[in-house]
Amino acid sequence: MWQVEAPAHYKLGRSLEEELIACLLGGYGIPAEVGLAAYERLRAVNAESPCRLLDEEFVLELLADPLDLNGRLVRYRFAKQKSAYLAGSMRALRSLDREAPDRELRDALTALPGVGPKTASWIVRNWRDSDCVSILDIHILRAGRILQIFPEGKSVERHYLELEAAFLDFAEAISVKASILDSVMWMNMRQIPAAILRRLADPSAEVFSPKAEPVQLSLAL
Repeated sequence: MWQVEAPAHYKLGRSLEEELIACLLGGYGIPAEVGLAAYERLRAVNAESPCRLLDEEFVLELLADPLDLNGRLVRYRFAKQKSAYLAGSMRALRSLDREAPDRELRDALTALPGVGPKTASWIVRNWRDSDCVSILDIHILRAGRILQIFPEGKSVERHYLELEAAFLDFAEAISVKASILDSVMWMNMRQIPAAILRRLADPSAEVFSPKAEPVQLSLAL
């Protein structure tokens, strides 16, 4: 349904720079809502004065200032680290070949500060609607292991391209665009309770503790 109704629903930016900002501010340890709030703040600055995001200290000020999430103030984690990565990446992005094929562009992006294969693939998938790369985050890894499409003992740190190839082969085998499959998996896996995920990953695991007291429900009429 997503492929028909909203094939590029995952695209966040209106330029490669904006897509870089969004993906670099998201990822491991950053709730999606917080990453998006930080992205919107920096995107507004990029639209008016993009050169300001080349200044690490200025980016740090933007990220260190609390974010408003529906009336609740939250702080962005790793503000100092991500400000250095983002300013450095924005400077280096200027010299990249933007017309390179998808995988070559992905590989070139991994040379930017703080951008690994997953983040680079995320940027390329979003910006190019690419089906040549895969975003192997924790949710996709869990889904792939439950489906047994990823070989045992393989990690993204050491075997990213091998795991990516397995994912892309699976998408082709079931005749689904890899970009859409990645998005559907991510959206659904992040909504499944942790106890259910443990049971899916290990059918012998107990979902509920045998020592837990039964819950009594009552209806007031």
